Amino acid sequence: MEEINTFTSVDPIDYEDCIGVLEHEYTIEGVAAKVRMHYIKFDGNGRPMIKALANMLYTYIIDYCLAARNRPDTLSSRQSAILIKEARGLFRHPEITAESPDKTGEAGELLLYFLMEAVLKAPQMVSKMELKTNHKDEVKGSDGIHARFDSDSGLVEFFFGESKLYSESSSAIAEAINSVEQFHEIEMYQHEFSMVTKHFKHADEDTKNAISSLIISGEPGPNVCVNHACLIGYDFTGFSDLPYQDGPEALLNEFISRFLVDGERLTRLLQNRFNSFDKKYLCFDVFFIPFPSVSEFRNAFNTALD
Repeated sequence: MEEINTFTSVDPIDYEDCIGVLEHEYTIEGVAAKVRMHYIKFDGNGRPMIKALANMLYTYIIDYCLAARNRPDTLSSRQSAILIKEARGLFRHPEITAESPDKTGEAGELLLYFLMEAVLKAPQMVSKMELKTNHKDEVKGSDGIHARFDSDSGLVEFFFGESKLYSESSSAIAEAINSVEQFHEIEMYQHEFSMVTKHFKHADEDTKNAISSLIISGEPGPNVCVNHACLIGYDFTGFSDLPYQDGPEALLNEFISRFLVDGERLTRLLQNRFNSFDKKYLCFDVFFIPFPSVSEFRNAFNTALD
């Protein structure tokens, strides 16, 4: 099963170029939930690299959208152009104006894919985008199916994604946990496990069969752990009035100080939501990322896409 972990496609250098991580001591009680605080790095002028991140995510649309088993290991320039066009066609391409910003979740879903592969080292198992029958449709179920083999526990850990980019962090947290609750109430995980068996992204048939053998009548077997990876993106006022005149290092230190303080609030909101959560046997990785504006990030991604 160790073979699963070799299927990641995100280059760690690409992640490190755009995303920073904040060390902290915030913990959640009562649920196995890890708080992960990340931020978009700043350029030399002290601006968060929103466009650079959006452009970086665009370079992964083939990996994200199209199953590896359906494309050559090495692409010619012509094949690459064809697949990029095919992948771009799977996104909804909303009309963006000042009065009508993009409100789809696709930019956040691609960012969550990027984080699950780069941080959790859990490769994508199913390319759900290419299973859409209409590019205008939303992807049903979770926002991503990933898995990895944990050599310490001997378990295959499945990660079902939930991406919520809202202006208010409290709304994003509430909606993410609500989605997880509904996911289990309607037993959507059975459908997701079935998708892994039927639409396994990679070409390795032995690994596909090994993963399929872990699923017993639609339920996780004794060697499977069900996890949820949640991305909470929100508008953060801490980007305003940063000390640009003091240089990049002082600016970053001030931002991190503000983000650390906000982390206390975020953890408290998450803890309050988990206190009433009745499926405490599940495991969570919760990524918090502050934005000057989540709408700006969505629109930057669509600009890159178009």
